[in-house]
Amino acid sequence: MKNLLIPSTLESDTINAIKVAIQQSKGQNCTIFLALVSEIPDTYSSATFLRSMKSEMTVSQKNVLDYCRELTTISQNCNLKIHYQYGISAPLMKNLIEHLDVELTILTPSFKNAQKRIHNQFTQILSNSKCPILHLSPNFEEQDLTKAMYLEQTMSKLQVEDLQELIPNHFNFKIVSQAKIFSDQNPEDIQNLLAEAITKNKIDLLIETRKPKKIKLKNKKESTNESFGLPILSLYEEIA
Repeated sequence: MKNLLIPSTLESDTINAIKVAIQQSKGQNCTIFLALVSEIPDTYSSATFLRSMKSEMTVSQKNVLDYCRELTTISQNCNLKIHYQYGISAPLMKNLIEHLDVELTILTPSFKNAQKRIHNQFTQILSNSKCPILHLSPNFEEQDLTKAMYLEQTMSKLQVEDLQELIPNHFNFKIVSQAKIFSDQNPEDIQNLLAEAITKNKIDLLIETRKPKKIKLKNKKESTNESFGLPILSLYEEIA
């Protein structure tokens, strides 16, 4: 694992994201970039611009940041850096991922559910990038991610054989189960079958694929896969 990106509002679930990032580094040297995202200040004055960029952290946010630094120090192989991102666009996202050499982005529930427009925009533009995204679930507890189930869409170009070759080289878990999802299936029927397979195989991670979508700044609805309460690794169709 090269470097990892964690967009954050410095809520407590950022700590879980850091723990997962350290686990996925597989003991190799890497840098974890904690991205603090803000709108570009709307001013023509350079002095006002610089003042508005200095956002004060709350006590709880400082405590979260201090704990994240402590965790990476204890790991001995991960380095934590703060990245301040002002404004975002598709070209900026592409340059950011390439410049920081990011191999995996970890999204926390608090960041995805943040009320500010810039956080919504960042999440949606990120989903159109080619970077793998690990979505942590709201009820996620500290645990090792070791057993994954691949939810294969009928029109997906990414076959399980490709993933079996890709996963060991980049991630610290293995695929132990697969389910093919047909577009004409009843969501309730497939949910019951998947829930049974998840319990039987002790699955702690789901893998899905994604394709670019038009950016719509609206409240995101929970997908069927998110309803299982497990972390989801989202892979761009063309990465294999």
